[in-house]
Amino acid sequence: MGQNHKQNISAQSEAAKSRAEQGVVTATATATAPLLLDEYIRRVVGSSYSYSSIFPTQHRSSSSSSSSPAILERGRTNHVLLYNGCFNPPHRGHLAQLVHALRHAGPGMHVVGAVVLVADDAYLKWKLAAGQRGALLLGLEQRIRLWDEELALVEEGARCWVLPEVMWPQYADGLEGRFERDGVDVEFVRLAGGDKVSVAAVEHGVWGCRDIITSDVSRPVDFYSGGVGDVALPMPLRRHGEWKKVVGEMQGEKDGRDEEVVSSETLTTESTIISSSSTSTSAPQTSTTTAITPQTSRSVWTCGHGPSGSYHNVRFIASSHDERVDPDLSSTKIRGIIAAGKKLDVGQLEQRLRGIALSPWLLARYIKEGS
Repeated sequence: MGQNHKQNISAQSEAAKSRAEQGVVTATATATAPLLLDEYIRRVVGSSYSYSSIFPTQHRSSSSSSSSPAILERGRTNHVLLYNGCFNPPHRGHLAQLVHALRHAGPGMHVVGAVVLVADDAYLKWKLAAGQRGALLLGLEQRIRLWDEELALVEEGARCWVLPEVMWPQYADGLEGRFERDGVDVEFVRLAGGDKVSVAAVEHGVWGCRDIITSDVSRPVDFYSGGVGDVALPMPLRRHGEWKKVVGEMQGEKDGRDEEVVSSETLTTESTIISSSSTSTSAPQTSTTTAITPQTSRSVWTCGHGPSGSYHNVRFIASSHDERVDPDLSSTKIRGIIAAGKKLDVGQLEQRLRGIALSPWLLARYIKEGS
């Protein structure tokens, strides 16, 4: 009996040792496994995402052989863009602004992904109530899906999510709690158009963001008339410090956030073919062609607001002439095209919307089904 008891103890010890070794292996694997932003968002959003459209990015992993997921890194600050709006409907200018910021945020900004926040129906109705009786009113689910379907065709789409804006405070709380638990530093940065950043005023503090990024790729800004490689300073923004040109390590390398910014940045940039909408037929394509152009000198500027210019920061990414979309492109213009095309069938309306609206085939279907 004593011998059996010793054998049992020995067997239990071996089993415990094996479990401990397995635990070490598991812990090591967990510690070294990539921290995917997609997984964090899925866990936080979960069943609360009740819309019938496919969950963001679920169908995007195969959109491009060169697509890469949004990976969070420990030991540095990871930046996630927040891009909010009504998007009624979303158009190529909106997409250009998003893609430009993802590609060219510049040194000191380790941008891993973006969340597009779509305003709810109640806010959209309020916004259109004054002087726009009978205006096109796309539902929240429709506006989300128009974005999501288009992002499936863009390489950067694998690093983007489209969510209801009204739910963001709840989602943000959940995400920040998980980031803190896992020891990963993430900052949300607002992406805004030129109408939100001007000489007279800047909309700081939206969603608690310390930094705001803007560009002239989708519409002109009133503080800058130069272009890529231009050395002229942008005009000062009211109650902001002087503009400085960003210099440092290229995006994707170690963070140079605290480095003094005095010069320009050189990046390898992709071509401006950011959407297949302009060439699509009656359904979205399953892939997109992304070409790499030679290195291009880019002007990325930053200025600060607050005590010593350090409380809120503005980052401006200049664009080249070839990158800029039609400055007159707007959701209002698209709604005018739709209103003038009431007698067109789905295919004809889609033709009118190509190269202007996101997911023109789907938008045309929504319009005709609702008419």
